[in-house]
Amino acid sequence: MRDVSFEVEHGNGLDGFVGLALEAMGRLAARRRNGVGELRTALVNRLVELATGPELGAMDLCLDEFRAAFVAPEDIASLYVPAAARNIGTAWEADQIGFAQVTVGIARLQELLHALQADVTADVSDPSNTSTVLLIVPPGEQHTLGSLVVAMGLRRRGISVRMLFAPGLSDLSRLMATNRFDAALITVGSMERVEISAKLVKTLSSLTKGRMRVAIGGAIVAQRAEALAKTGADLVTNDLSVVISEFALA
Repeated sequence: MRDVSFEVEHGNGLDGFVGLALEAMGRLAARRRNGVGELRTALVNRLVELATGPELGAMDLCLDEFRAAFVAPEDIASLYVPAAARNIGTAWEADQIGFAQVTVGIARLQELLHALQADVTADVSDPSNTSTVLLIVPPGEQHTLGSLVVAMGLRRRGISVRMLFAPGLSDLSRLMATNRFDAALITVGSMERVEISAKLVKTLSSLTKGRMRVAIGGAIVAQRAEALAKTGADLVTNDLSVVISEFALA
């Protein structure tokens, strides 16, 4: 899995991954509060402090503190990490922290998600008893944290997820020749990736003879839903519950 990286256009606010953290992940954190414990501001602030601070082993310490506070791993991933990413981006926009701290902070949040993956076991379930989803980050996208949050959100619902980063036609052809997926999700963080996402939708449809349904989500859904709908995707949304319901994944 590739390391987190950034594309920033100085003087024009957030771009690339951090824009995704502020927009899509912020909305995810707000929606995920329904049906779970109240988000604790003190824990969010502590996560931001440790993620952007100089302390070595910060995420190990953070995990210990969350466990001591009896916060479930799935809530750390689906509530606290998105909230922390949003707060880090907001602090950068307000010139409260520097870009180096943003870089370290987002990389550490990704590190935390990787550590939490061990607590989510959907991918080792009996494949005959679970839905399987292909989660694709298109070529040129520079984020991984948002897609990891989406993957864990699906896995905690018992859905097996295969993540694919920047696939080419040959990659998809080989994968589809030996694997069967119930649906595909494509994450789009900027308008520059809409065209390549449309090609991915067309390729997936061709390889599966139209059998596999495809959803598109990401930072630009709220502003560019009409453009994303023209990609040929069956569904355009940032709501995992809608994806699961519409595609009968659970």
